[in-house]
Amino acid sequence: MATHPPRRLGKLPAQPARPHLRLSAVLRERLAAPPASMDWQDDRITWPMYGNDSWGDCVWAETGHAINQLTFYGSAAEVEPTDADILKGYSDVTGFNPNAGTPGNNPTDQGTYIQDAMKYWRTTGVAGHKIVAYASLDVSNLTEIKQAIALFGSISIGINFPNTAMDQFDNGQTWDIVRGAKVEGGHCVLAGAYDKDGVGIVTWGAETKMTWRFWKKYVDEAWVVLDADGMKKAGVYFTGAPSFYALGQQFTELTGETNPIPAPQPTPTPVPSPPPAPTPSPGPSLDPRLVQAFDLMQAWAHDNKVR
Repeated sequence: MATHPPRRLGKLPAQPARPHLRLSAVLRERLAAPPASMDWQDDRITWPMYGNDSWGDCVWAETGHAINQLTFYGSAAEVEPTDADILKGYSDVTGFNPNAGTPGNNPTDQGTYIQDAMKYWRTTGVAGHKIVAYASLDVSNLTEIKQAIALFGSISIGINFPNTAMDQFDNGQTWDIVRGAKVEGGHCVLAGAYDKDGVGIVTWGAETKMTWRFWKKYVDEAWVVLDADGMKKAGVYFTGAPSFYALGQQFTELTGETNPIPAPQPTPTPVPSPPPAPTPSPGPSLDPRLVQAFDLMQAWAHDNKVR
């Protein structure tokens, strides 16, 4: 049996029935086909392990990676949370206690639902960073997945993780389907790139890739987040789109908070330009003989003192 460096899973099963926002209607309203490829995983971004070699905090490690990436592109100064920042979120949401046992033998290390972590990220924040909103994606619609990555930079994805993917990761190989693979548990990773062959992802402090057929078999949930910079960018793409504002209305209904998305402005009715002033018709030209006669009469009147 192959042995691997310590790495943990930790995503709890997807909960599609829970109330949440869905980005599908927004993406389908007015966007053209996504680019053939996109890469928002700059080589200068740091991807720490964030404790995921010891604890089942993959959902929180992915949150850390998302903060690395969002701040790198959005703020021109990457924010790197500490391990303590990441584990604080894990503890606050799930009751995880690192002192309750060693890695692999800690009864409080039970993993996290992605939606619970995102709610905490929005309301409390991680390492001083908050998101404005989050919404689910349709994992079966690959056009939607590509649009979300292209527009917002990255998405968070949940995987039913097969044991063979760990061997592939160790060997620097793309995650792909292997006959006889068995699902070991749930895992959460950041996806910030794609091309015709598959999706670029970040996990366990490194970048790797999965094929589209691996995606179709094993990915069971995907989410997009909007931070302040992302919301500004989204506003550029969706200005005037009623369904984007409607997404914010869904947010209000779920949270009771103010819609964070500006209302679409009606297109002003164009004011017709006034018709151009008519060009005056030229006056009749004078017969030069009349002009000469008038001059002679003026001279005669002057000489004869006629007023």
